[in-house]
Amino acid sequence: MPSLILHHKKQEASARLKKFYSAISQAILLSEIDNGPVKDWNKADVLKNENGEVINEENRKLGITYFNTYLKPYLKYAKIDENPEDLQNEDGQSNQIRVYLADATTFEFFNGACADFRVDINGQKAPNQSGRDKFAFLICSKDADLRWHFNNKKNFGSFCIENYEVCDTRAKALALCKANSGTCTRLLEMDNFEFKNDYPYKL
Repeated sequence: MPSLILHHKKQEASARLKKFYSAISQAILLSEIDNGPVKDWNKADVLKNENGEVINEENRKLGITYFNTYLKPYLKYAKIDENPEDLQNEDGQSNQIRVYLADATTFEFFNGACADFRVDINGQKAPNQSGRDKFAFLICSKDADLRWHFNNKKNFGSFCIENYEVCDTRAKALALCKANSGTCTRLLEMDNFEFKNDYPYKL
């Protein structure tokens, strides 16, 4: 029975990741018809104060502008929280927005080095941990930023902590996933978003 439950969890997680990836990919294709190639989309630089700290409110506004311009009109969603309470700092400001999809999947979106996604395949349910139910994706608007992607022919894909050469084989991606759960989307993308037997984290 435990093996059947685990198999079901893996299947469900895989299906949700594939659905998210497909939804964003389709939204990008539709948006490119109106807004031109994704590599030319206007992604603002991250705003920081004199101490090098991210200015949450201003960066959230930049993220909202990008999301509203390039993705929101082309994406089916249930609701959007433009200042999630659980992600706010002591001043009541988050640097992210949260988008709720119809299947209870959510994702946080923010203005990072690229346009950054953190998808949570079971919404706000536990464990809310990278590599288990949270996975990182990027849209990189500049060709120079494609170093973050596994396949540098696309501008949307998984996140690698340094550049794609660190994760350009499955063995490297698996080792990096074991060392840093925030990079596991790379391994999953290489495995067609299937959770193989050697996947290092419990779902």
